Amino acid sequence: MSKDRRPVTATAGAAAAVALAGALSGCGLIGLPQNQSAELAEWFTVSSPVFRDGRDLPTRYACGTYPGGQGRTPPLRWSGTPAGTRSFAIVMDDADSAYVHWVIAGIDGTTQQIVEGAKLDKTVEGLNTGDKVGYTPPCPPRNERHRYRFTIYALDVPNDTPLFRRGASLEDSLGAIAEHTVGRGRITGNFGSEQAR
Repeated sequence: MSKDRRPVTATAGAAAAVALAGALSGCGLIGLPQNQSAELAEWFTVSSPVFRDGRDLPTRYACGTYPGGQGRTPPLRWSGTPAGTRSFAIVMDDADSAYVHWVIAGIDGTTQQIVEGAKLDKTVEGLNTGDKVGYTPPCPPRNERHRYRFTIYALDVPNDTPLFRRGASLEDSLGAIAEHTVGRGRITGNFGSEQAR
């Protein structure tokens, strides 16, 4: 997995490229806003019944390189979304390697949670940093410990309005999400060297 990790570069000049570059540098779409009164300052609560924010992600949600790793998506719950929310997107990334593991949009605006290993109907998934469609589980290299962020974006477009095509580039998918975000929430789980292989 570590061989596949590489910075994603965006083409100059496009607004989506700015969003992508910011996302991967930790200060744009995926990162914290530069100041809390700026755009995207409306944060909501995200939690999980299987791990607490800033704590260890259970091994079953990691790749099969780790004993017990099943590569499943963890269950997530959210509340306090802003008025005007019509759908949701989720971006999961590794804060320590600028690797985007999952981009999914088109989750119905009335949804408040996803279950473990959820197969979400009527959604669209873009490419991740490994040029794959769908979820790539945490799989940090030996002797490394990484932070995995699950960021949920409240969007102002209905879930039946495709934001991007299936298999869209990160530039296109993250740019489209950024353009329609009215709020967001996040939970971070740690995984790596302190957990047995």
